[in-house]
Amino acid sequence: MANGQDDVRMTLRVSRDSGRTWGPLTEVRVGDDPVLPDNPGGFPPCACRRCAERNSVGSLRLVS
Repeated sequence: MANGQDDVRMTLRVSRDSGRTWGPLTEVRVGDDPVLPDNPGGFPPCACRRCAERNSVGSLRLVS
């Protein structure tokens, strides 16, 4: 488009296995409507040991 709405904003490839394989190259364009996750504050949920222990049902605590 003449007004720059078709310009490429960024390109990305996603790996879901720590970089061993990669998905296809995706282009995000200026005029594209962004897709917002349902829960942007918790996306993606952390899976580290500390967070997993904190989020488990047996260790829920109230912090004041």
